[in-house]
Amino acid sequence: MADIDWDTLARGCDGQLEHTNHLINGDAFSKSLDNVIAAAKKKLGSNGMIYYTGYAKFWAEYLSPACDKVSWSTWIHDTETLTSAHRKTMNDLVDSVNEKISSAVERAGAQVKFVDYDSYVGYFNGRFCEAGVDESTSDSNTREGLMFYELNTWDPLGSNPHKRSQDRPLEGTFEGSVNEYAEITKLLDPDAQFSKQTSVSDDTTDMTLVESKLSLSTVSESSDIEVPNVLPDGYGRVFHPQIQLHELIANLVIYEMTNKNELDNGYPEIPEKFTFDSCPWTPADVDDDESMDAGGQQIALASYINPLSDPTAWTRMIDYPSGMVTVLVANVLNGPDTTVDEDWEKVISRANTAGKRVLGYVRTGYLGLSQDQFQTRLGSSGLADWVSQIQTDVDLWYTLYPGMIGGIFFDEGWNQCGDDNVYSDLYRFITDYTKRMHPGAFTVLNPGATMPQCFEHSADTLMTFENSYDTYMNNYSPNPDWTPSDPRKLWHIIYNAPSDSVGKVAELALERGAGLIHITNDNLPNPYDTLPDDDYMQVIMSALEGGKPANSSPTAYEKNGQSASAPGSLAVTASDYSSVSLSWGASSPAPYAYSIYQNGKEVARLPGSITKVTIGNIDHGTSITFTVKAIGSGGSASGNSNSVEATTLELPDNQPVTNVKSSSTATKKTVQADILIPFAFQRVFLTDPDTACEMPAWPINYNLGNYICTHYMVESGTLFKYSGAELPAGQTNYPWAWTSMGTVPVSRSGYTWTWELPIGSDTVNTNYFVVEAQGYGPLTNVFHPCPSTWDDATLSSGAYCTGNSPYDCKGATLCSTLNVKWCDKAVNQMNRGSTLYTANAEALALSGNCWANWEQFGCSVKIRGKDENGKDCTITGDEMWEAYQDIRKIGGCKKCGSKHFGNGCLVSVDYYYGCDNRDSGVNAIDV
Repeated sequence: MADIDWDTLARGCDGQLEHTNHLINGDAFSKSLDNVIAAAKKKLGSNGMIYYTGYAKFWAEYLSPACDKVSWSTWIHDTETLTSAHRKTMNDLVDSVNEKISSAVERAGAQVKFVDYDSYVGYFNGRFCEAGVDESTSDSNTREGLMFYELNTWDPLGSNPHKRSQDRPLEGTFEGSVNEYAEITKLLDPDAQFSKQTSVSDDTTDMTLVESKLSLSTVSESSDIEVPNVLPDGYGRVFHPQIQLHELIANLVIYEMTNKNELDNGYPEIPEKFTFDSCPWTPADVDDDESMDAGGQQIALASYINPLSDPTAWTRMIDYPSGMVTVLVANVLNGPDTTVDEDWEKVISRANTAGKRVLGYVRTGYLGLSQDQFQTRLGSSGLADWVSQIQTDVDLWYTLYPGMIGGIFFDEGWNQCGDDNVYSDLYRFITDYTKRMHPGAFTVLNPGATMPQCFEHSADTLMTFENSYDTYMNNYSPNPDWTPSDPRKLWHIIYNAPSDSVGKVAELALERGAGLIHITNDNLPNPYDTLPDDDYMQVIMSALEGGKPANSSPTAYEKNGQSASAPGSLAVTASDYSSVSLSWGASSPAPYAYSIYQNGKEVARLPGSITKVTIGNIDHGTSITFTVKAIGSGGSASGNSNSVEATTLELPDNQPVTNVKSSSTATKKTVQADILIPFAFQRVFLTDPDTACEMPAWPINYNLGNYICTHYMVESGTLFKYSGAELPAGQTNYPWAWTSMGTVPVSRSGYTWTWELPIGSDTVNTNYFVVEAQGYGPLTNVFHPCPSTWDDATLSSGAYCTGNSPYDCKGATLCSTLNVKWCDKAVNQMNRGSTLYTANAEALALSGNCWANWEQFGCSVKIRGKDENGKDCTITGDEMWEAYQDIRKIGGCKKCGSKHFGNGCLVSVDYYYGCDNRDSGVNAIDV
């Protein structure tokens, strides 16, 4: 009992995970790694190498809820389950360990190489809790392809070749351990003699199974050994590689050794690629129907439907046969955003599990080449910066939704070849990057129009028609001078198609070479925000054969391609709040590509003709280090360039949107703001005062329980008016529903954005507005002016305001007790015209007026405050009366309230005690 670590047993699952995290991230662990490597380096020759292998994550990165209720707890612990949170934490711990090892290897110098095999385990579906696997004991024990040790209760001695070999004594037995030490000894000293040679043998002797906690029992002499079902499931799983994974690791190390030898002797790099003769397990594919032609016509949906607004549509899309509806497109915020959207995550995960290929939407902006000259989020129209942003978004999809994304949908594709096919080749380069970084990725390029043959290999599938039913039937243009041999190369979208014509449209699409189709009865301005009813979809599916998309491998490097020298003269040319611009000297000979590394991680890969780029998506106030490598035409990477460091600027007061200004005329409203970091959307809303919200409207919260209402919005150069209907009593979830009113001028100069709205004070009160920034940065809303209840509760995240509210409905504590008639009488009985009232006067009659009941409880209306020059504020009787009307009608104040003039002066309506009812003979006004 003295050897039991009771502290460890008492921590529980979460406690042990936290303790492990503390150990991994403590200084002692890093120092231990450094010490181990240093000790090993002392034994190296001058040209020796150390290959330090990492670890693989144990759990499938797609965190299926199917494992959430499975428990591998042993009897000595409280029951713990394999929740998604537990599995994610353990996977994160493995990543942390690998990061620590990788950092230690980098510190150790060129004679140490980190070998990371984790991605292969994921690629070959070798983890626990893979999609489609029931991790209950009876169903998962016979699974082939699992790369970690799992005790098969029906085969504990390991006749399954994917688990353990019977060629040698079992690992963990005395004989097995002696053999391991003997082999190591012979490796170090081939002449060694062993005193107990009989213990060093490959012969398996008759084994006597001793009693133990495992309770193994011999059933027959033919080694039919069975583990009783009472064995806790946790004893059957060990996070230790099986033979298949040991072989993979060994092959990868041998690859690194061989590849180094090739490069040292001037030969091209060997492509890193592994397969298994033993056929690793892959999830059941619902499309694997031998009766179905994989190349048949199928449905691919540009499914830009918000899963929160229409979950039923997503359920239908997911439930349709995956041999018919094969491809869906996810679009969170004009791309992936930088944080996980839980609603999108749920439908992406469900669709992936159901066998759909979910593509992440990535905008390519026509590479900045169209008449609109679209810019990146950082404000650049350069090719290098577009490539960098595109690759960032690709990687974000796979990072935010691991194991769920099946490829990328590249939208706004440029469809002109360019001189020497420069643009079609660039898209091919982007596709190759996607496929190399994310094996198995399926790519689509969408210009929405015809494409010449130079684009044939720019993506797996090309969307060459995206238009109306009328255009498809009466004004269709085919691709110029070529037709792909495989119809899955082309995708056609036909919207506004009547239900009685969908079969004919599908047939016509196949005749025109389109193997992927999206037919809908929805129409402009957004034909992708709804799904046709089920009858409509069934008619389409009945007209199709079904199949799978065609997915190609990345373009092979040149067989005898040249290596390139390391780039030189890397320099930081600019930096701001979220980006760093770099330039470097060209390598020789001209390389295939340049890889840019940020803090040791590749963040961009550019064609070898480009030697400058701006790297975005960097936190503000952060120091980072950059290096660049050249990739030769044969695929081999050069050494690092020189290293440079940059630090991004701190946001002022941690606020990404600043310097909000506006001006108004009778017919026009101009709003201006500095937006310091890139966002997917920049919007301006014209709003109601927070004291006078008119529904139906789109609500924007500024603190807990408080919001303003908006009826007009500018987004992406279009003016919209809110068109959501009034909700039934008791409902408050107003839809995101807007009707276009036309385009408006929107300009950008550096950080400064300017919006010019053709709506002025003749139409609405334009004094109230919100500037909103959303996507790829923290949601930010700047309210102008500050709402009257701004400080009454915890502010919403990202809420800011400028200027004081013209109105507030605040007053003394007893304000709720006053009779509004007293206030009306007070203002109506004061001297009007040009009579001047002054704030802070000795007598109320000089500052305004009051009215009260016979007990002197009443209401006052008066001028208050000091102006911008420090003088007591003044106002005429007529102006006082008009301000009172504004407090009631515009400010929406039912009893007490104030109108602020923006210069320190205000007219207030408030509870007042001690009023002498200045007009004699008037007594109480009853409530």
